[in-house]
Amino acid sequence: MIRNFALLFTFAALAFTGCEKVKPLLNKFRKATPAPASPAIVASAAAPVPEATPKPKARPKPGRPVIDTHAQVIVLCYHRLEGRAGGGLSIEPATFEKQMQEIKDAGLAVISMKDFLAWRRNEKNIPPKSVIITIDDGYASGYEVGVPILKKFGFPATFFVYTTYLNSGGKSLSWDRLEELRDAGFDIGCHTVSHVDLRRKPAKFSGEYDAWLKDELERSKKIIEDHLGIRCATLAYPYGWHNEKVREATKAAGYEAAFTTYGQRLGHATNALTLGRYDVTTKDRQGHDSFSVAVSFTGMLAQSAEPELGQDAAASMVTQPMHNEVVRDQKPVIKANLSTMGDLDAGSVKMLISGIGAVPAKFDAETSTITYSPVQPLAPRQYTVIVGAKSGGQKVGDVRWTFTVDPNAAPSADGGPTFDTTPPPVPVGTGPAKPRKR
Repeated sequence: MIRNFALLFTFAALAFTGCEKVKPLLNKFRKATPAPASPAIVASAAAPVPEATPKPKARPKPGRPVIDTHAQVIVLCYHRLEGRAGGGLSIEPATFEKQMQEIKDAGLAVISMKDFLAWRRNEKNIPPKSVIITIDDGYASGYEVGVPILKKFGFPATFFVYTTYLNSGGKSLSWDRLEELRDAGFDIGCHTVSHVDLRRKPAKFSGEYDAWLKDELERSKKIIEDHLGIRCATLAYPYGWHNEKVREATKAAGYEAAFTTYGQRLGHATNALTLGRYDVTTKDRQGHDSFSVAVSFTGMLAQSAEPELGQDAAASMVTQPMHNEVVRDQKPVIKANLSTMGDLDAGSVKMLISGIGAVPAKFDAETSTITYSPVQPLAPRQYTVIVGAKSGGQKVGDVRWTFTVDPNAAPSADGGPTFDTTPPPVPVGTGPAKPRKR
């Protein structure tokens, strides 16, 4: 290549000087030598031709999570964490911490109220056995005692507060502390304005019942939302008491869920306005404390759209004979205190006994007790009792328990069980607004 350029330069110089003999040779050389390509063309020819880059595939949009509709939730209800100083609805701080440790040791998942509601909306899954912790009324001990223990275990909780008690001094929570709870990730729910039985208007309030009920539910919700800048989605009925009228007003006020104090295992399709909670300060007639029944997940299953409505009677449900008891009497009185099932429609309560069918049991609405006395002796065998009912026109989940008739069985050491027909007692508290709180 260098030699060719040198020759070309020599011929060009001779042609420039006028040598006619050189011109034919120069033209011949030009035809034989191709013109050099431009640097850009050379670079383009030397570079390998890149393969076409495929367009990245669009990522598929994440679908809804797979929801375990068979998961179950129990809700624990606390009030004061002050021991004896707090009255009948109070427990010792050490007891509260011990119970939190038991939950952890049992491997149970404590979930937030937000997660619970998201699960019911099919937006988020939860563990098969989950626990919700709630603290009612707005006592300072929930913040001073409860929060440090909850943070120690990493447990969320929901505080249900009634607005006339907040910022009232003494042992009440302040709005500043509620803001701290909100910022720490705790949920805040409503417990109405004045914490009174919503089923009837107090005599001291003037005006119509409907207007008063609406005010109790809507004004308290708005106060909480305005002060804290949150959506107040849940309500705890004062004392756990409600009826159809109250439930309708609760729904109209915009609450997504409402809670009672009738301890039950909650399912995915449990009625959103009758969600049961276990008051940890109570015990049943058989001596089982509500906390143990709750965390063992052996209590009654709440109303559900699932087919498995017939469940063993809750340990907190008083029955006679007791669940799995062996009795010698072939004509035993069969009873159940149905207080844990809520406000039942009296004419809807039915009792069936395996091997017999429907029996003419009597239901006493005042004591929430259903009773049946067999006319003919029962044959020695095991029997299953099933009780079904409706509340507000809607079916409540059937409950069942079993007992065995064996005339040859040895008598029990205590002479057999006793049965009190009165409803379970309401613990007496020393709250600032009412002596009795649920």
